[in-house]
Amino acid sequence: MPMDGFTLTFMARELQRTLAGGRVERVNQPERDALLLTVRSQGGSHRLLLSANPNQARAQLTAQTYENPAEPPMFCMLMRKHLQGARLNDIAQPEGDRVLVFGLECLGEMGDATRKTLVLEMMGRYSNLTLTDESGAIVDCIRHVNAEMSRVRTLLPGLPFVMPPRQDKLNPAALDTQALAARLAKLSCPLDKGLIETVAGMAGVCAREACARLGLEPSAPCDTLDADAVVRALSDYYVGLPARFSPAVLTDETGLATDFFPFPYLTYDPKRQEAYPTLSAAMDAFYLGRDLHLRMQQRSAGLQKQIRTHIARLEKKRAMMLETLRESEKAEQNRIFGELLTANLHLLRKGDAEAEVVNYYEEDQRTVRIPLSTQLTPAKNAQHYYKKYRKAKGAEAYAREQLSAIAGELDLLENAQEDLDKCSTSADLAEIRYLMVENGYLRPEPGVRKRKKLQEGKPYRFTAPDGTDILVGKNSLQNDRLTLSARSNETWLHAQGIPGSHVIVRSEQEPKPDTLLFAAKLAAYYSKGRNHPALPVDYTRRKYVKKAAGSPAGFVTYASFQTILVGLTPEEIVSIGRSAAEA
Repeated sequence: MPMDGFTLTFMARELQRTLAGGRVERVNQPERDALLLTVRSQGGSHRLLLSANPNQARAQLTAQTYENPAEPPMFCMLMRKHLQGARLNDIAQPEGDRVLVFGLECLGEMGDATRKTLVLEMMGRYSNLTLTDESGAIVDCIRHVNAEMSRVRTLLPGLPFVMPPRQDKLNPAALDTQALAARLAKLSCPLDKGLIETVAGMAGVCAREACARLGLEPSAPCDTLDADAVVRALSDYYVGLPARFSPAVLTDETGLATDFFPFPYLTYDPKRQEAYPTLSAAMDAFYLGRDLHLRMQQRSAGLQKQIRTHIARLEKKRAMMLETLRESEKAEQNRIFGELLTANLHLLRKGDAEAEVVNYYEEDQRTVRIPLSTQLTPAKNAQHYYKKYRKAKGAEAYAREQLSAIAGELDLLENAQEDLDKCSTSADLAEIRYLMVENGYLRPEPGVRKRKKLQEGKPYRFTAPDGTDILVGKNSLQNDRLTLSARSNETWLHAQGIPGSHVIVRSEQEPKPDTLLFAAKLAAYYSKGRNHPALPVDYTRRKYVKKAAGSPAGFVTYASFQTILVGLTPEEIVSIGRSAAEA
């Protein structure tokens, strides 16, 4: 869920309790719109994630690992200069809005103490992270906003920082009960919508929960209620919340996390809400896998587009070759016409527009009319039909050759497209890019390292029910390495006839039924047929898997195999995805 002001109030308190007075030890920028601060506080190190991502802007403490780019971005270098070693004095949420302000005591260039402020705005596509100096001028912001981009606010280094425009709503932290009662009394809309319109940070789900806890009907018109009584109850509700509840994660029937709350919500099934010790821990559980998937999507967007373009080009070419084959079906008629004209040259004269001859290729020996060019002799008309026949047969041979090549290219590209969804690190992504360059689909980037220096990505590692390790390749290069390095009697699996990962059961003993089934489900999950209700998965000993010389990466042949049919339940899809994110 987007972090609303109501939930952010709880997070601000959590961060204040944990980090206030701490010192910033490290500053990293794992993504272009996120900063990760390591803060030493209360005898331990805490990692503070500040994300200005338009889709999931948030602030939280995190235990998740984030891969940093090889070269720190300029914004990261500047933040290190100003924030590393700074003391985090206070954390505030102005007016209950979706903004957090971090007050920092830093050392200036002359060694003197100076105050700087880090402002995180969590407002959808307007989200931003800005550092200001003691005078309120912008040092830099993670997303520059010029006058052409916004007529309301310009955010550029050196300009005075101005907070986002305030909404005409009341601050829940210092609720003016008289003002709120007066506003509600004037509204005729449902109570939950009235709360959204009048109280800062109150999203729809929060407003409905407040109504449930106050024992009020969310759909009741505001002007039919006792406004003073509603406001008193709401004020007590805000005062009583901080110490009474533990954060929770809402899951669907498959176990997939769908939302998180600062406390269990009465408006949702309690059996679907799992309690967590802190709001940050709940958010880690909610964003587990989502963050990684979104980051990889962003990093691979250009590559995805290139692959789609090449696939579309090949499919268009394939359609043309198939049309050529359909046209070549008429070639035999041209040969027959040439044969018939040659057999009947003595009956034909130059200038005839057509020839009516017996077609002795048919059983009933019917006559056939053959169009002729009046400018050519009968012999040359016959040669013309032979020429058309030879041309069509040549086009047919070319089309069949091209269709075979196109099929191979499409297999390679579709495998690469499938593999992009399995990427979890920059190394995984670099391997797919390398394959695209090696096969001529992308131009090498200036200064790209050669293959021998290419950082190798690591396969997924899972544990079977009996404790056996199972490895899953994330792309064609990893599939090759995984398969060719496996021991001869280890079990190898692959989804039958479709793009997918190579799966290795790391034991030379015959796998137990549960282990084999689990490995087959991994092969199904990491294939193009993930959602098939009964997907055939082939398995055999590694020694029966062969790679032909010169064959593309990831392409193998195998023998002496058996097949198992597997189908994944929604719960299993969620479970495997979560296990991969934790690996």
